[in-house]
This record gives sequence, C-alpha cells and structure tokens, in this order.
Amino acid sequence: MEDSYNEYIEQLQKGSYEAFSELYSLYSNKLYSFVLAQTKNSTLSEDIVQETFLKLWKSRKQLDCYGNVHALIFTIARNLIIDGFRKQVSKISFDDYQQACNKLSSFPTPDEQVAYNEFVDRVQQTKKLLSKRACLIYEMSREKNMPINEIAESLNLSSQTVKNSLTSTLKLFKKNLSSTVILLLYYFS
Repeated sequence: MEDSYNEYIEQLQKGSYEAFSELYSLYSNKLYSFVLAQTKNSTLSEDIVQETFLKLWKSRKQLDCYGNVHALIFTIARNLIIDGFRKQVSKISFDDYQQACNKLSSFPTPDEQVAYNEFVDRVQQTKKLLSKRACLIYEMSREKNMPINEIAESLNLSSQTVKNSLTSTLKLFKKNLSSTVILLLYYFS
C-alpha cells in the first residue's frame, strides 16, 4: 500500500489529475470526519477539506515522494482549522459585542449584567491608557461610526495618520478586552 502512495505522490508531482483524484477519493471522507469533529460545522468542514486539497495541489512540486501523505494531508487540515479559530477570535470586536447585547431579552440575567459591567469598565480603563488624540479618534470611529476621511478632515490629520492611530488603538483594545469579549459572547449567544 505504501508503494502505491509513493507512486501517487510521484505522479502528483508531475501534475497528474488522476493521482490527485485518487488521493482525494482515498482521504476526503476521513478528512471531512476529522475536520467536522474539530469545528462542529459542516459547511466550514467542507471548505477546509477543499482548501486542504487545493494546498496539496499547489504544493505538489515540493512534495517528498517518500513522506507520509496521510500525515501531510491531515497536518494541512489541522493548520487550516487552527488558522480559522485564530481568525474567529481576532474578529471578535466591540461591534460583535453590541450585536450580542441586542439579542438579549430586556431582562438580562445577573451573570449577563455582571459581564456587561465588567466589559464597560474594561473599555473605560483601556480608553484611559490612550492619548487624548488617540481616544478622540477611537470614539469618532467606533462610537460615532465616522469614516476615516471625515475623522481626518475634522482633526486636520492625514487619513494615514488616522488609520495608524486606529490600528495601534485597536491592538491595545484587543489585548485588554479579548478574554472579556469571549466570555460575553459565550453568555450572550
């Protein structure tokens, strides 16, 4: 069996669609089950399986024909799963929190109220760490929903200066609020 895998890899390196199709047939269902167990999302799992095989195809010329193709395919998928989780966590934002709050009933539970109060307190503490200008840019952008070019005009700054300020400010907020936001989304979802 190992000899046939090495043969598939050798053929795949040469651009054989048949070898690629055969590897896909051999591994796609197992890989889908593995990914589904990790993500608990069928659509995402299908996307990750497709992306895994796309990466395999794109990197076919660098493949080691004597390596373990099973391990390679599952490692690619595992890395894609981890990347997906990282993106999910990094996308958690104040906007997500506000949307979660809007889904709440008009009578929040005591835990939800405590979590909300802690979040508001952390936002205020983080804003105190900012310079006056950075705080003003943050408030105009995130609390008043002003576009960058309007903020730049009203403060007589370049758009790039506003973008740079927002980038560093949002990194600070992400650092200081990430655990609180994740906890809040857990409560409110």
